[in-house]
Order: sequence, then structure tokens, then C-alpha cells
Amino acid sequence: MNKMYALVWNQALACWNVAHEGARRRRKSGARKGMVVAAVSLLGVGAMSSAFALPTGNTHVSGEANILTFNDGKEMSINQKSEKLITNWNDFSVKKGEKVSFHQPTKNSVALNRVVGTNASDIQGQINANGQVFLVNPNGVVFGQGAQVNVGGLVASTRDIDNKDFEAGNYTFSGSSPAQIINNGDIIAAQGGNVALLGANVRNDGVIQAQMGRVALGAGDKFTLNFDGNNLLNLQVEGAAVDALVKNGGLLKADGGQVLMTAKSASDMLQTVVNNQGSIEANTLRGNAGKITLDGGDVGKVLVAGSMTASAIGTVGNGGLIETKGANTEVQLASRVNTQASNGQTGNWKITSNTAKVNPTAASGSDTAYADTLSSNLATTNIELASSSGDVVVGGPVTWNSGNRLKLSSKGDIELNGGLTATGANARVEMNAEKRVRLNGNVTLSGANGSLGLNHGDGYALGQNATVTLSGTGAAFDSNGSQYGVIQNTAQLQAVNNNLNGLYVLGTNIKGYGAFKSIGGNSQFSGVFDGLGNTVSGFTVTNTGPNVGLFAANSGSISNLKLASMTVNGTTSGTGFSNIGGLVGLNSGMLTNISATGLRVNASAANTNVVGGLVGLNTGGAIDRASVGPTSYVTGNTYTSSIGGLVGENIIGLAGVGSITNSTTNVNISGYMQRNTTGSVGGLVGSNKGGYIADSSSSGTITSSYGGLNIGGLVGYNQNGTLERSSSSAAVRGNAASNIGGLVGFNTNSAIRESSASGAVTGYGSASAGGLVGYNQNSTLNDVKATGAVYDNSGANVGGLVGQNYYGQIDTAEALGNVTAGANSSTGGLIGNNYRGTVSHGVARGKVMAGTNSHVGGLIGNNDGDLSSVEASGEVRGGTNSFVGGLVGTNGRTQGANIETATAKGPVFGDQRSNVGGLVGQNHGQILNSLALGTVSGGYYANLGGLVGLNMGNVRQSVATGKINFNPRIGQTYGGLVGVNYGEMRFNSVSGEAAQVPLAGLNYGVIQ
Repeated sequence: MNKMYALVWNQALACWNVAHEGARRRRKSGARKGMVVAAVSLLGVGAMSSAFALPTGNTHVSGEANILTFNDGKEMSINQKSEKLITNWNDFSVKKGEKVSFHQPTKNSVALNRVVGTNASDIQGQINANGQVFLVNPNGVVFGQGAQVNVGGLVASTRDIDNKDFEAGNYTFSGSSPAQIINNGDIIAAQGGNVALLGANVRNDGVIQAQMGRVALGAGDKFTLNFDGNNLLNLQVEGAAVDALVKNGGLLKADGGQVLMTAKSASDMLQTVVNNQGSIEANTLRGNAGKITLDGGDVGKVLVAGSMTASAIGTVGNGGLIETKGANTEVQLASRVNTQASNGQTGNWKITSNTAKVNPTAASGSDTAYADTLSSNLATTNIELASSSGDVVVGGPVTWNSGNRLKLSSKGDIELNGGLTATGANARVEMNAEKRVRLNGNVTLSGANGSLGLNHGDGYALGQNATVTLSGTGAAFDSNGSQYGVIQNTAQLQAVNNNLNGLYVLGTNIKGYGAFKSIGGNSQFSGVFDGLGNTVSGFTVTNTGPNVGLFAANSGSISNLKLASMTVNGTTSGTGFSNIGGLVGLNSGMLTNISATGLRVNASAANTNVVGGLVGLNTGGAIDRASVGPTSYVTGNTYTSSIGGLVGENIIGLAGVGSITNSTTNVNISGYMQRNTTGSVGGLVGSNKGGYIADSSSSGTITSSYGGLNIGGLVGYNQNGTLERSSSSAAVRGNAASNIGGLVGFNTNSAIRESSASGAVTGYGSASAGGLVGYNQNSTLNDVKATGAVYDNSGANVGGLVGQNYYGQIDTAEALGNVTAGANSSTGGLIGNNYRGTVSHGVARGKVMAGTNSHVGGLIGNNDGDLSSVEASGEVRGGTNSFVGGLVGTNGRTQGANIETATAKGPVFGDQRSNVGGLVGQNHGQILNSLALGTVSGGYYANLGGLVGLNMGNVRQSVATGKINFNPRIGQTYGGLVGVNYGEMRFNSVSGEAAQVPLAGLNYGVIQ
């Protein structure tokens, strides 16, 4: 198909420009400035032949030459006598059937032809030269279909060059013309020669060849050409142009040489500046590998389509290099690249963008490349996907069956969200991140000698569901310059004993059976073991030493490992102390991203022991992202001192503070234990002594067959420890004299922050039972919450949040669950018994019930501490001979106690001979600025008060509004403020239904 172009007069630039045939012609007089005003066809218009004949109007500038025209004016011979020649032309065009020949002293001679007229150069015929020809025309240059250019080298440019620079060999071109350079013909340079088309807008739809040489298409306002020792061209674009664009829809070919398409744009990065839709070839020739570069600069967009070949097929040598790079590089779906070699190594295709992104198909939007494109091209080339400033994100599955390499290189992070699968022998995946590597998708290399390299500046993380499989014979793994042994079977796993300081990865799942002796035996593992997300399953693990687990002891690093359907039994030795865990008996190293399901960890030992679902004793070790999952069971015996769903004991060791972060359990814990004050059972950790636990959780069922223990949904015994942002939904059950908590059983000299519990807590005669903490001693609770029901029909101290708070400080706390206790108890919606503790910003919403002879409060049952800014809104009920309050049952019975700025909203009922108050049942302390809103009711001979049932302390500036449901026929004493008063009540008031009765039933003190 013939292509038509037009010469269009640009009024703003006062020159003729080359334009597409569809360009607008002259408008009527008065059209706005800068519009196209005239156009004539460059092709096939006989009337214009005088303007487009052989080059005309020559002016000699420098150098020596003579110019001859012959063959009826159809041929021109330019006979150059000097190495450099400069000629200015009024017009330089060659019609179809015409020929211009340059005869030059050597192949390195250069003839500069500068057009100073107003016409574009229209080349439809032939140009021949044995040396180099420079054609400079700011009006544009078109090589038409059928044009034949055979030269030693060619530079065609719409940018000018200074005469002195040219003569000195400083080939710098500059200008700002928007005119195009277009090739639809055949431009062929001599072997080792060069072709360069330079302007603001350069397009090739024809053929350009430079065997063993270089082809360059450049867009910009300033260019510098250099020639190396072999006279091969190097091009630098130094000035940006508005709307810069180089486009290839034809063939660019430089076998044994280089092809360069490059542009520098003054526009934003959304603009396409380099666009290949055609074919580019730079195949290996005579052992010289070719190179293809598409370079969009720092802000340009590069579109890659068509085909690019830099192969060495059918010859000797390696495949070449193909680079496609820009601020925004987009590889189209059907792009084809080949760098294969018949007798050498396959070459490389490097794709670079500011941020590199891969998604499955073109439907994903504007990405750097598509997974299908990478998959198909990995059959014929190695590929490197690189970011120049941001991250590399691979979101689609990439698969190939060749032995080629996929390399990901990032200035930021690498994030793999889709899978990578290579089945060919010698295939390799390599990831190089200056920051972090995140593998959220699977990587599978199943061919012989497959290898994976992970290099990172800030570490790498394997996603919870991701797996790396290295299953082929001779598989290899390396990271940050170190080689790792790849374990693929049971024998190799057991052989880790031969070098406990080695570097290992688990290349595939190992499904074992029968007995397996703990790795390390009586020694510790101190190397690196990366499971790569693979699973070890089926073994029954034992050891004769004191530490039992898949690894006996660890001071190194174990990561990214899964355990399943394994049984771990305690040591067969009956001496010393034993540490028993599913993965590690004794840990002082690092455990990261470890998960276990279907484990059975049994104490079994006939000596004192601690038992954990994953670790027996964590002494200064760091555990992060660990989990023990469903159908896992952890069981102690009469020699066990601590049982934990994840860790038996977490303590301070020589390595530092034992830490557990981002970890979870869902286990069933049961069995006997030693009866001692620190014996402990926890859904996550049995005993936490000075350790740190954060962002962790537990679920399942936590029980103990013995009493006198500390049982917690998350931690049984927390001494000098810290818990942050952690939670438990485990159901917790404990027996006589135990401390039972939804989160922690016994919390002493410790801190719990931003944590919660939601599981039910059930005691059978416990010392203390709390929705969050059983017994809180000299410890702080801040921003905590409990929502589960608490029940102990024979417990001593029962609370929705804390059973007993002894010198503890609680700030910002909430309890929502119902609380039920029996006789002789201290029972509260928030705290059962608060002794010398402080509570501020506390809320209780649940229903509270207790039996006879109890202290029962919507917030606190028995309070001997200080309360401020607190509230209770649940129903409160107490049995016979009890002290029942909407907020507090008894306040300050043994110590001074203060209640300030408190509110009680729920209905309150106390059975026979009880003291019942809308705020406090019995008060020995001080109450200030508080409010009672609930209905007050009682049984026979009960004392009922809107604020206080029985007051022996000081009440000031407080208000009662609730109804007093009195019945004088059953011996009740009742008052709007107080039932019976022995203390001082000043500046208080009643309103609403509380005002319907006297202020006091009996007053032996002061009421003002």
C-alpha cells in the first residue's frame, strides 16, 4: 500500500513540514495563527517536479568536491575529495527513478548536506555512498516506499549541527523543529556502518539495515553522536522535545550490531515516546552478539509489541541482549522475543519500569507485562523484570518448561502474588530486592538442577499459604551470597545432625512414618533451616535427651515450616528437667512463620517438665507468626509445671527477653499437673515470666484436672511480663482454688494493654475467676475488654473482667458478659474483689448474680480501693444476707475506699436481710458526685436505699432517681437516699420516683 505524505506550511515556524496526507490545508483568511494553511502531495504530483527533482541550489561551505548531473538530469554524482564536506542545499530531494551517488575518499569520510530552503526532503529514488552521509533538514525528511539508500552510513536529522563542531568531529545536533522523519523505503548501511534518524518525531515503516553496525532512531531536541574505535555510533539524547516519539512498524536489522530506539520527552510520563509495533533484529553474527535497546528516558512511556530477535540460531555464539526501559514500560500481550542460541548461551531480555507490575491478562489494565507474555517468551529467552525506583509486583501465574531464567530486580520490594512454575532442566528464578521480598504465591521448580535465588536488603517473608517447591534432582537454593543444602527426604532431614550449624531449606513436603529422633539429640541446632512453606508430617518424635521436639534445641533460625499429624512424646530419661514441644524442646533462637495442625504433644516424661504445642521452653528466643491449629492436643502429667498451646514457658534467658508476636493457637489442653502456686495452663503460653507477648490470640478449650493452678485463655501465669494487643476466645475451665481468666489466670507485677477476651470462663470453687484476668496483683490493665460469661457457683471472687484485683491499676476497661456466682462470694460485673486497687474509666454491662452471704455489685462486689469515672448498667441480684449495689456491693469494709463520678443504671435486688442500694449496698468509705438510676428491691427485712442500703461512711453531692420497691409488711427499712444511715450524707438529693419515699429509713448519723 502506497503511503502518502504532504508538505504543510507552518505559519508559526515559517517553514514547510512533512505531515500525514490527512493534515488540514489552508483555512480562509482570518483563521487563527498557527493553523496549517497549505499542503501539496510529496508523491506523484508532476506539476511539482521542478521543486522535487535532484538536489538543487547547492552552496559549497567547506571541503572539496565537484557535482555532476547526467543521464538527462536523472543522476547526480557528488565527488568528494576531502574527508569532510559541507554543502548547503536549497532543496535535497530525489524523485523515483533518480539517483544521487556520493563518491568519497574512504568509508569514514563524511558529507554533511544541509537544507536551507523551505522544502522537506522527499527521497523516492536512490542514494548511494561508499562513506557516510549526513542529511540535515529542519523541514522534515521522508524516505518513500521504493526508495533505496545504500551508504556506508547515514544520519538524517531535523536538528542542525554547527559547521565547526562537524569539522572537529563533535557531532552535536540541536533544534526544536516539530517536523517528522519517516522511512517507508530501504535504508542499508555497509557492513559495520550506521544509520541514525534524529528528530522530534521519527517513524520507520520500511527497512533499515546495518550489518555488524548500529541503527538508531532518536527523538529529542539535542543529540550527541560519538563513534568508537570501530567507527560504530553511540547516541545520547541530551535535550527533551515536546511530544517526542520514535516508532517502528517496519524492520530494523543490525545483525552482529545494535539497534537503538530512544527518546527524551518534555511531556509527562503518560505520553508514549518509544513504540515498537514492527520487527527488530540484532542476531549474533560471526560470534558477535547483538543488542536491542528501547529507551524512553526518565519520564517517557515505552510500548513494546511486534517481535524482537537477538538470537544465535544456526551459528556459533551466545544470544544477545534486549533492553526495554522507560518510566512506564508496557509490554503488549502478543510481543515476541527470541535470544536463543544453537551453540551457546541464551541471551537476555530486560524489562525496566519505575514500578514493574505483572497481571494475568490484558484485562488487568495497563501493566508492565502480562503473565501470559512472560510465560510464552520464557521459552525463547531469559527475562529480567526490573523496577528503577519502586516495587516489582507479580500478580499472575507465570509458567515455562524451558531451562531459562526469570529474574526479578527491584529498587524497593518484590511482591509475588501469583505463582511461578518452571518444569525445565536448569531453570532458575532469581529475586533481587534492595528492600524486602514477599512471597505470597507458590514457586515451583521441578526440573533437574532447578535453582532459586533470593537476595534482599530487609529480609523476606513467605505468605501463610505460599510454598516453594524445589523437587528436581540436583535442586539448588542461594540467598545473599550463601548456598543452602536442599532437603527432599527423611534421610536428608535426619542428616542435619551431621552439621547442626549448616544452612538448609526444605525443598518439598516430607510425609514420614514411624519413629523419628529429635534433630540434635543432646545438642542444639545453631544454623538456619527454612522450610519454604513445605510440610513435615507423620512422624512420632522421641528423644533420650532432656529436650524433645522435631529439633531438640534451637539457638539458630527456623522459619517457614509446617508440621502436620505428628505425635511428640516426652523424653524416656527419668532424670533432670524436660522441655517438650512439637517443633523445639528448648528454644533460644528465632522461629518465624511456623504452623502446625493435628499435633499431639504429650508430657509422657517421668520427670519435671514443661509442655508446649510448638515449644517447650522459650528462653530468650523470638517467636513470630507461629500457629498451632485445629485438632491439636497438648497434654501434661503429674510432673508438668506449665502447659501452653504454643509455648510451655516463655522466660528471660541469656539471649534476652523471650518474645512471642503475631501468633495464634486453636488447641485443646488437658491433663494433670503439679499442684503449686505457679503451676499454669494457657491457650498460648503456660507461664510467661518476664517475657513479651504481642498481637497474638488463642481459641479452643483450656482445662485442667487439678485445682490450685493458674489457668488462662492466653496465658496461665504472667509474672513480670507484658501483653499487648492480644486476645483469647478460648473456653476456660478450672477447678478448686485456681485462678481462672479468659485471658490470664494469674497476672502479677505485669502489664496488659489493648487486649481482650471473649470466651466463657467456668470455675468450680476457684479462688478467683475473671472474664479477662483471674487474679491481678500489683499489675496494670489498660484499654482492656471482656465479653464472655463468667460462672463459678462456688468461687470466692468472681468478676466480669477481673476476679480479684490486688493493688492493681485498671484504666479504660469494659466487661459485657453476665457474671454468676454462689454463696459467700465477692461478685462484680467488672471486678469481684478490689483490694487497694484503682479503677478509672471502667464500664460493666452484664447481669450479675450471687448467692447468700455475698458482696454483689454491678461493677465491683467488694471494693477497698478507689473508683473514678465508672459505670454499671446490668441487673444485679444477691442472695440472703448479702450486700447488693447497682455499682458496688460493699465499699471500704476493711480499708478506706473512694467512689467518685460513678453511675449505676441497672435494677438491684437483694434477698432476705440484705442491704441493697441503687449505687452501693454497704458503704464504709466515701462516695462523691455519683448517680443511681436503677430500681431497688429486696426480700424480708432488707434495708433499701436509692443510693446506699447501709451507710457507715461519707456520701456527698450524689443523686438517686430510681424507684424504691418497698413493702413495709415484710419488715423492710427504706429511704430515697439510704435505708439505714450511721454515717454522714451531705448535699445529696433525690428526684423522680426516689423522691416518693423519705430520704432515710433509719438515720443514726447526719443527713443534710
